[in-house]
Amino acid sequence: MWRSISLRNRLNLIFGSLLALWLAVDVSRIVIEASARARDETRNAMRLTKEIVATTLERMQDAREPQRAIQTLMANLENVRHVRVGIGEASFDTAIVLAVSGGSNAPRWFRELVHAPNEVASIPIVYNGRRMNSIVLVADSSDVVDAAWVGARDAALTGALLALVAMAATNLLVGRALRPLDAAGAALARLEAGDYGARADASGPPEIVSLNAKINSLAGALSGLERANAELMERAVDAHDHERRLIAHELHDEFGPHLFALRASAAVLMRKLDALPDARGAAAAIAAQVEALQNQNRRILADLRPAALEELGLVEALGALVAHWRRAEPAVAVVLDVDPRAGGLGERASQMAYRFVQEALTNAFRHSGATRIEATLRFEDANGADALLDPGLAGLVIRVADDGRGLEGEQSGGMGLSGMRDRVRMLGGVARVTSPAGGGLAVEARFAV
Repeated sequence: MWRSISLRNRLNLIFGSLLALWLAVDVSRIVIEASARARDETRNAMRLTKEIVATTLERMQDAREPQRAIQTLMANLENVRHVRVGIGEASFDTAIVLAVSGGSNAPRWFRELVHAPNEVASIPIVYNGRRMNSIVLVADSSDVVDAAWVGARDAALTGALLALVAMAATNLLVGRALRPLDAAGAALARLEAGDYGARADASGPPEIVSLNAKINSLAGALSGLERANAELMERAVDAHDHERRLIAHELHDEFGPHLFALRASAAVLMRKLDALPDARGAAAAIAAQVEALQNQNRRILADLRPAALEELGLVEALGALVAHWRRAEPAVAVVLDVDPRAGGLGERASQMAYRFVQEALTNAFRHSGATRIEATLRFEDANGADALLDPGLAGLVIRVADDGRGLEGEQSGGMGLSGMRDRVRMLGGVARVTSPAGGGLAVEARFAV
């Protein structure tokens, strides 16, 4: 439980506990002092009062009016502190009446905590050998108890006020001291999100300054690694495309002429073997095999190095790609929406965009069972709105969505969805695959251009 409490609340609990301990010690001191004072002062007051009463009663033997002497004595004793005086027989009821007549404003539990003495003394009044009545003395430490109660109450109120002030000051001071930690947390959150340009404010206590300096150092290292990784990815993409060009050239320049020569030779052989049906059939089979190899070679060349992209540009190449699928699959409606500014993209970005749409359309036609496919390419600003600025200052968003079976219908073919993600990531972008609420599948790529 302690681990789940914030540092600010922990300090408040510590200060509150220390103040409560201090308050308990101070109240205990007040109670102990009050108890000793009440005991001593009450004992002395009772002893002195007894001596006064005894002396007065001795002198009363010579008085002509003993009743008046007693009344005078009682009037003088009313001003004695810590003692209540009454006339009557010494009994429990009389003691209670006298004690209550003194009165105390302190709560009963506090009076019991002080342990005030409750001594009761009875002095008989004897005149000329005849007992007239008794003077009852009851110890009364209400003055001491009340003073102790006021002190304890004031100490408690003062302690509570100090606790509130301390907690308010703690919240203020700790909040200011920990404010750089909020900046550190925000910087770490941005680093976690991939923003390696984030930096923490290097201010505050030395410990926090040191922590933020290490966070900034880590951010700098991650930023350097990101740049190095981006450069490495670009080299990998360039090397991959260069290798594809070499393979395409090899297929076009080396295999293409041989296949053409084989097909031409098969055609000549077929004409010369018209009189031999079996031989002519064999020659026709050879020609068909060569034609199939030529078609396969053209398909591989198109995959390795799309000629339409180099000759027509991205916008026209995507139009040609969609037109090919419309002819091949007339039952499926294919919609293409491309921002004309996409024609100004660089070679690497154009290659990525074309191949992303190409692979997404291939997956949709092969595996989704869709009746409608929509492909869009647009530019967006940092807030996700359509960019009106130069496309070089905006983000490129490519999206291909269908109304097919969704993720269940996706199979790994060619580069596949994972390959598409990898290629986009290699260029510093982000790709995702989602299943819209209405069904189907949507693949989307976002990256800066």
